[in-house]
Amino acid sequence: MKVAIEQIEKILGFEITPDDKTRYEQFNLGYDKLTNEEYEKYLIDVINILTKDIVYSGEHRIVDWEKGWRENLNNFIKTQDVFELVPKYHSKRNLVRWDQQIIKPHDKKFDYLIHTIFVDSIIKHYFKDLDNIFEFGCGPAYHLVRLSSQLPVINFYGADWAKASQELILAINNKLNTNITGFNLNFFKPDNTIVIPTKSGIYTIAALEQVGDNFKPFIDFLLEKNPSLCVHLEPIDELLDETNLVDNLSLRYFRKRNYLKGFLPYLEKLESDGVIEIIKKQRIFSGSYFIEGHSLIVWRKK
Repeated sequence: MKVAIEQIEKILGFEITPDDKTRYEQFNLGYDKLTNEEYEKYLIDVINILTKDIVYSGEHRIVDWEKGWRENLNNFIKTQDVFELVPKYHSKRNLVRWDQQIIKPHDKKFDYLIHTIFVDSIIKHYFKDLDNIFEFGCGPAYHLVRLSSQLPVINFYGADWAKASQELILAINNKLNTNITGFNLNFFKPDNTIVIPTKSGIYTIAALEQVGDNFKPFIDFLLEKNPSLCVHLEPIDELLDETNLVDNLSLRYFRKRNYLKGFLPYLEKLESDGVIEIIKKQRIFSGSYFIEGHSLIVWRKK
């Protein structure tokens, strides 16, 4: 079995550029279905984990993220290997999610590879006419490095609450001759002095998940700054199917970790009030061992 680019295009609702399609076809997206025994073992493992105490998201985790991104920083400086920027949670397990199933990829980097296909295609499609791109919650800036090499005429900015992220961006610019601007931003208390120029797009990827139900300060910040377009790839409860076992386990994990909740209903309320327009809401059908955590939401202020 293999994930076809056509399947990804069907999910996205648009055609990937010919150059990107050629590049993506080089990725090994082959996989095997699980045997009944393997699937049962997976279910038992996840259910056992869900019954235990799990570190949950929130403001208290800033120390963990400082430590994690500093590890990426030190490894990158030591090796100058761009792959050292990729967060360690990618490719951590040998099983991942695809199309509401648990699968066994042929390539250990499968979850990273398919993730980058979705991210790069989405950003290029929605932000193609903009001059500036901001990633909020950029962490080790691995998306910004890839995208800035593919879109060299666009100005890229990366914001994160961990200071190690800004140090990493400085190291990346020094080693790779990139020109990414890094700055500090806390989703819980956004700095309203930050300037977002006209013709700017903003995006978050598995970053807002850390705020639980405390996302309104950031939405208020975006409404005030009024970027041209807002794109989110985040855990969205409402787009998964609770009656499907694989989805159900993802939802239970979302809730156990206190991941983003109530976000889409809040945006839908803003839309019904005439404040914003929601352009796209779409599950991606791709995910990790525990969750399908990158559903797509695209919106803008009216």
